[in-house]
Amino acid sequence: MTILFVLSLFANVFLLAVALVPGDDIPALFPPDAGPSPAATMASLPGIGRTASMQAPVTLQKVEITGIGPFSTNRMIEEGAMVNISVEIVPGRGRVLVQTTPLMGIVFQDAANRAVDLAAGRSHADLAGSDIIFSIQSPDGVSEIDGPSAGALMTVLLLSVMEDFALNESVTVTGTIDENGNIGPVGGILEKAGAAAASGKTLLLLPAENNNIVESREETGIFCGLRIVQQRPVVVDTGMYIEERYGIRVKYVHTLDDFLADVCTPAATP
Repeated sequence: MTILFVLSLFANVFLLAVALVPGDDIPALFPPDAGPSPAATMASLPGIGRTASMQAPVTLQKVEITGIGPFSTNRMIEEGAMVNISVEIVPGRGRVLVQTTPLMGIVFQDAANRAVDLAAGRSHADLAGSDIIFSIQSPDGVSEIDGPSAGALMTVLLLSVMEDFALNESVTVTGTIDENGNIGPVGGILEKAGAAAASGKTLLLLPAENNNIVESREETGIFCGLRIVQQRPVVVDTGMYIEERYGIRVKYVHTLDDFLADVCTPAATP
């Protein structure tokens, strides 16, 4: 028994020594061809760690109550306002996230997804390892905002982060955007123009299809000795009307390329 015990102890000590002194054929913990480290992979993702923001004009619907008690009536009115939209790219799982104050509707969320698809396709970027976070902050007292009119702006915001170019803060835009990069018409143009001008913007980019509006003009005539006043609709150029009324310059855009040509700062313009 004593001999067997000594032989067993000797064998265990020998095996322990071999384990502690690796040979040349034992692989290292991190071989040279194991691929990039997590930190290097994160740095290679497009736009990681960068943010961009712009102000966008929107229309807000509010209910105005007139009268008292059973004689009160409700009337829906539209007002223009500016909301701040920002975007950030963080490591993630390819999600599009919307952080809002107040809540945003389904149409707005759909516009955010389309903006991501369009920007990723234009930049030939793989965003499968990134999360895109859009943050929208609107004036107090607003319960919800919805609509696709910020689609073009969100696309350019994301492109500015991915491709690292600066944006001209004196410019703003309203317009939808489709999968081909075409900017489409929106409503509430005059309300949005007033809000943009009041916020200090000097150039408002509008979809080319919004180039005309209908203005009511008063006409006076005499019939059988009676003075008759009537309102006649007249089609006028939207840009000229807005520039005269609000003092902000207007330019029409058809595509995303048109928008980029005006929103990039001079140093970043190709």
